[in-house]
Amino acid sequence: MTLLKSALFILGTGSIIYFVRWWYRAHEEPVRGRVWAAGLRSAAICFAYLILLNPTVSTRQPTGEREQAVLLDASLSMSGRLGPGPTSVWQAAAESAGRVDGVWLFGGEVPAHSSKDSLPPEPFFTESRLAPAVRTAATSAVSLVAYTDGRISDISTSLEEARRRGVGLQIVVLGTEYPGIGISELSAPTWAELGDTVVVRAEIVARMAERESVTVEIVDEAERVQAALSVRVPAGTRFSPAHLALPVSGAVGMRRYSARLRGEELDLEGRDNARTFYIDLQARPLGPVLVSLTPDWEASFLLSSLERLSEAPVHAYVWLADSLVDMSDYTPASQTQVIRRAREAPLLVLQGYGAGSPAWVQSLAQSARRLLVLPAGAQPFELPGWGVRIGPPASGEWYVAGELPSSPLALDVGGYPIDALAPVLRVRRISVDGAAWPVLNLQLLRRGGPLPALLAGRSDGRRWAVASGEGYWRWAFRPGPSRQLYRALWTAVAGWLMEGERVADSSLKPLETVVSRGESIEWLTAPSLDSMSVEVRETEGAVVWSGSALEEDSLEVALPPGRYVYRAQAWRGGAAVSSAQGPVEVEEFSREFLPGASVTADSTAATFVAGESAEAHGRGLATLGWPYLLLMALFSAEWVVRRLSGLR
Repeated sequence: MTLLKSALFILGTGSIIYFVRWWYRAHEEPVRGRVWAAGLRSAAICFAYLILLNPTVSTRQPTGEREQAVLLDASLSMSGRLGPGPTSVWQAAAESAGRVDGVWLFGGEVPAHSSKDSLPPEPFFTESRLAPAVRTAATSAVSLVAYTDGRISDISTSLEEARRRGVGLQIVVLGTEYPGIGISELSAPTWAELGDTVVVRAEIVARMAERESVTVEIVDEAERVQAALSVRVPAGTRFSPAHLALPVSGAVGMRRYSARLRGEELDLEGRDNARTFYIDLQARPLGPVLVSLTPDWEASFLLSSLERLSEAPVHAYVWLADSLVDMSDYTPASQTQVIRRAREAPLLVLQGYGAGSPAWVQSLAQSARRLLVLPAGAQPFELPGWGVRIGPPASGEWYVAGELPSSPLALDVGGYPIDALAPVLRVRRISVDGAAWPVLNLQLLRRGGPLPALLAGRSDGRRWAVASGEGYWRWAFRPGPSRQLYRALWTAVAGWLMEGERVADSSLKPLETVVSRGESIEWLTAPSLDSMSVEVRETEGAVVWSGSALEEDSLEVALPPGRYVYRAQAWRGGAAVSSAQGPVEVEEFSREFLPGASVTADSTAATFVAGESAEAHGRGLATLGWPYLLLMALFSAEWVVRRLSGLR
């Protein structure tokens, strides 16, 4: 115990004994046994104070196997080669660690324990974390020895954890560092039109590389080079960007490409030199079109909801200063192109539409087959050709009414708590010539007669929906049920509007078509569906996995590296309503394979020691179990003495 803690303990103990003695004399009857009871209480409180100070106490055990625990790095980087020969770092480390019976495998959030006879043939963790294994093994060992390739991501935390718990930690680094280079990041568009030229962005990372440049090339499935670029090799462990222009052509559908590094003797680790991506090549996308005339947060949140409905891309534009801007890359867009896409779209969404909207927008609204309007402006107006009239906005805060109106979408938007929903502003009365139904109702300050939050209907085979207020985006701004209701509302409305139109359901597609080694392929069930089932097959046809999920649930599966085909089916009301299929792939790449610095400056081996050695081992008093048992025994003994002495 340090000098400061010793001084605090002496002062605190004296104060405790004096206070307990005074308290017993002032408040208890002068009976036999009072002195013993006071002594036991003083001892208990003083011992509790000692636990709070947490001094280091010796926990040496007789020499035995449990005095030392062996930790073995089971991250994927350990599968790299030990040197120029065929032996991997994992094989060498497993041979060294396998001399003891029990081994802790570290790398992930939860370490795994293995006997020396059941070590896995290959490492499997997708990260290199040591601290969780130190915390676990320190409960039953006095010193730890970790075998690793040196690529530990939390070395500082691990050393501090060992010091705090009073265990010895020895880190043995195996293997030698060698020049390395790889593709750390890759981004490409998920879809493109026939004849487009897309930009593929790659980041190159290198360490100890002796070459000055490397060629990045993109090849198609037939190994034909489609784009190539020479990139300067970064110095140190740094990054160099590469932007490649890739022309896309050929048959419509999912096209597989690979970005790879080309050069002689790049490095010993080749699994980080190639990355895979897919582009959905489409002749003429027929996704929804969103035009925001009074830009605010609503357009951004609406766009994310629409993208969950359509496999074809959603085209979104902002009207600014009498010109159009594409929301995907914020570049100018041609008005002629926007009008053409809007006329062909299965759904036209006009956000901020009002009496002063441009003539070309009013013409699009009149000719649209499926129309969703979110109004704006202070003047009343009429949707041309629809028989729908929108009045002027009313002041005040309008809240969602508790009673859900009868509508085709009642099941989609029902069941959500509404008390925490933000109010809707500038609500308008909507009148129609034909039949219509509300989706949700609003009440001014939760009192008075309701007004529809959104009204929808049919007209001569066409479908329309008009929101009555502004500021629905505030629901999506708050995580939780509020955001879920926002998504459920607009996906349900847009889905109803597009029923019968030629559009596929993108909510059945996986979140990522290509995932890295060790990561999971994941699907999310859309709020508008009751359930979803997914089946994954090998390219030869054998089923490797199948699963199902309910509404707003997720499905995920971790598969070995390889190419697969999935088939997903959506269900609503007991019937299959849509399906999708396509490729998914688990690539050989993992971030564990990228070149990185070792935990030591020495490139061959190193030893770190935290805390005391095994011979002088100690642990904090508060981390042991017996002090708490002794504390309970002291308080219990005081209680017994008090009862035997007649004290309450």
